[in-house]
Amino acid sequence: MRSINRFIGNLFKFSAAIIWAILAASTFAAPPTGVLDDTHAAVRAVMAVQSEVTPDLMGQPEILGTAVGVDTAGTPVLTIYVDRDAPNARDVIRNLPREFRGVGVQVQLTDKFRAMSVSHTAKQTPPIQLGTSGGWAYDLANGFCCGGTLGALVKIGSTQYILSNYHVFESDIVSGGNNRTAQTGDPIIQPGLIDVSCNKNLAQTVGTLVKKSSLPGSNVDCAIAAVVPGMVRTDGAILEIGTISNTTVSAFINQAVKKSGRTTGLTHSSVSGLNATIIVDYDNECAGGFAFTKTFTGQIVVANPGNHFLNSGDSGSLMVEDVATTPHAVGLLFAGTSMDAIANPIGQVLAFLGATMVSGGPNRSDFNGDGKADILWQNSSTGQRVIWLMNGTTHQSTVNLGTVPTTWSIV
Repeated sequence: MRSINRFIGNLFKFSAAIIWAILAASTFAAPPTGVLDDTHAAVRAVMAVQSEVTPDLMGQPEILGTAVGVDTAGTPVLTIYVDRDAPNARDVIRNLPREFRGVGVQVQLTDKFRAMSVSHTAKQTPPIQLGTSGGWAYDLANGFCCGGTLGALVKIGSTQYILSNYHVFESDIVSGGNNRTAQTGDPIIQPGLIDVSCNKNLAQTVGTLVKKSSLPGSNVDCAIAAVVPGMVRTDGAILEIGTISNTTVSAFINQAVKKSGRTTGLTHSSVSGLNATIIVDYDNECAGGFAFTKTFTGQIVVANPGNHFLNSGDSGSLMVEDVATTPHAVGLLFAGTSMDAIANPIGQVLAFLGATMVSGGPNRSDFNGDGKADILWQNSSTGQRVIWLMNGTTHQSTVNLGTVPTTWSIV
């Protein structure tokens, strides 16, 4: 759910989840070697079984989702998420097999997955950094106001946009509580209403909504706002992370990741599951009624014990590699439980939007720092290398780099 602020205070309630594991004997074999991404043979084997059994499993209302996880030995297994509040949860777990066609089963008893919109709450002097509180300027209804995180900067053509979640920018689809619905051109503010006592006049407009309506029809929870000139750093810097790469990477199991968000700030964790199928319920406005249930597939699961990595208000945060400088984007965070956080793979988000990430670091092909891509040539026979310094498609000058061993490669 979005972070919600009642005029007289906050209303949050979280409770602990329990992990319940059922492991097949085969899972105690030596763990596989190599990076456990979705191209690894052991991961693919679990994914094949997952695709076969998930539809029937999720026909049971007590089962909230599945994913490819790992057991305590590091072996890929099928993780099944069971609603810990279901009256017959233990019966459901008892009736699950220990394995499916040789693939071990690991059961996690957890609370329901929630869309988590609403520190990084202070009003910034523009141009602002991202990873900060923000949201739709009219996200106020039913005596509550809502907000989330302005996650990152993306580019479509030459225009820059703030990236966040559908349920942070666009999810007001009924006029019941505030006599309006989210529309293209509406202001996107920083901080969000949740952090300015529900008074938009205490915030600043940093973007204008461009409706993309990613939900309920697509497999991503994303939204964008066109940047108001001068209000957002053009290098896309994120609080406590800095600038990021303009290229992305895929998730893999045990990958170290971090994010910068409205509620929990800079936090670190690791990927615990791939190819997740999960169910998320959405409201029709801030603190409103039920809008729809969405089943997402192919999602990234991140360890989130006690909501320490992701909590209400962190929705819209960009998840990146946990490296010191110029990390690559991995996913867009949007939902979670008190045990797990869920992210859309960033490649799916960018493909839906037709966008690319904005990088503030030097382009690896911009060798003279003029903002224009240059060309590096290498003679595969002699090892001779030269750079053509370019102005668009025009060759301006050549830099001779000398000779390197032909066994070396360009990185």
